[in-house]
Amino acid sequence: MQSIRDVAKRAGVSISTVSRILNNSANVSDEKIAAVKEALNYYHYEPNQFGRGLVKQKSNMIGVYFPFSSHSIFETSYNLELLKGIEQTLPHYNYNMVIISESEIYESQEESGPRFLESAGQRKIDGLILTGLINKQASELALKRLIDQQYPVIYIGKKLHQRGMNIYAQFENYTINMMHELYNKGHRCVLLYYMHLHQTYIEKISVQLKTELPELKIIPSAFKNIAKSREMIASQIKKYVRDGSCTAVCSPSIELLQLIMGICVELRLSIPDDISILSVEHKKGDGALMYPPISAFYVPAIDMGREAACLVLNMINHENNEIISEEFVTEYIERESIKRLI
Repeated sequence: MQSIRDVAKRAGVSISTVSRILNNSANVSDEKIAAVKEALNYYHYEPNQFGRGLVKQKSNMIGVYFPFSSHSIFETSYNLELLKGIEQTLPHYNYNMVIISESEIYESQEESGPRFLESAGQRKIDGLILTGLINKQASELALKRLIDQQYPVIYIGKKLHQRGMNIYAQFENYTINMMHELYNKGHRCVLLYYMHLHQTYIEKISVQLKTELPELKIIPSAFKNIAKSREMIASQIKKYVRDGSCTAVCSPSIELLQLIMGICVELRLSIPDDISILSVEHKKGDGALMYPPISAFYVPAIDMGREAACLVLNMINHENNEIISEEFVTEYIERESIKRLI
């Protein structure tokens, strides 16, 4: 199979000239363009998918951006369900997705800029779905820059910029509803786990709950990595539940829930007799597979993925989007993991 080097040699030009012609990125004489086209036809040379897209100013690729995490993006049901929804939608429009993951270095170096900005600027992708942001100030500025340029971008999370498009899973609402659910069953001290990215939201939630449920004591605890947080979580459950007054624990994901349940077994805590557990599930029915079956708020991540893909494709095709911001309603599924105290 001939390469771009062979094309350049037959056309009597440099490799960079062939690249510029393929990318349509610089002025090149008609003679050189004709010579390159003849060489391309002679060798039946086809650029890779990115190359073909650059000639057309289209890659038929959608970028899906994940902020840095110390665990694999494929280890959480939220990410997997989100990707499943996107993957089910794109092929119907002759599109594929490329995953853009952030590096650990970026979290402390604002000047480097998020990776999604580079992919969009180099036209490697036709549109972008952001699943979250780290290094908030720099990332939000990068997102605003794309919005100002009318680049097709959808943010999954609470709306950050007035003109941006987003879909949202009502994190604050269902977290508050979790506390109300436990409170109504008589629980007055709850250990609440959350991802560190949600710190700002948790602070606002705590203020609201102090007004709505003044008798409820909430012990919030942030984590970054589930596996590395095991010792901390075991110590907290021992202190606040086994040896303290906490009667319930809230988990933000099935993955953390599995760790919590294992710790409860080690500490000989029975669910729900000694400790009630309320979780969040992103794949419907995951909580029912536990023993005992875990009560949970279902966040429809797969539907969010489908909707995000549809919205960004509409933007690419210059179709009017009536939806600027869409909130997905969560569903509470009561099972057997919460003990009624009153």
